[in-house]
Amino acid sequence: MYEEGYAAATSRHVAARVGVKQALVYYYFPTTDDLFLEVLKAGADAALEQMRKALIADDPIRALWQINSDVRGTVLNTEFMALANHRKVIGAELKAYAERVRDIETAATTMVMRASDVDLDAYPPVAIAMLIAQIARSLGNESAIGVTQGHRELQDLVERHLDMLAVPGSTVSR
Repeated sequence: MYEEGYAAATSRHVAARVGVKQALVYYYFPTTDDLFLEVLKAGADAALEQMRKALIADDPIRALWQINSDVRGTVLNTEFMALANHRKVIGAELKAYAERVRDIETAATTMVMRASDVDLDAYPPVAIAMLIAQIARSLGNESAIGVTQGHRELQDLVERHLDMLAVPGSTVSR
């Protein structure tokens, strides 16, 4: 999916790629949706664990910024979003995962903003969490196709704001 998109991820292609017979792929994944769901769940579980670790990092918001800035993850997420437009079962699983991610990002943002005495009514943590995640993912999507104009400036702007929110005593740096 990462290299050729979800349309190329057929059971035949997967079997050839991992060096097994196509029948073995069918045995474990009777439908392509079963295969996609397993890939999504495995990736989501790994990503959720990474995000949970970010909650206990010295600078949780910066850790989440770095996680969301991973171009490979952004590309795969984009493929699953496109796939979800055509397959409801994928969309339902992706929605459940996205809601868990949003909860973790919001919890981390709330914790840091409270520690920094930020007015949570003026700057709702869920909105700040979404800004951080969406900016990082947007930069990743553009980078994946070679668009980089304005990226350094936006990254610097975000980093300056992350510095202002850094937990006092944090040893995390850019």
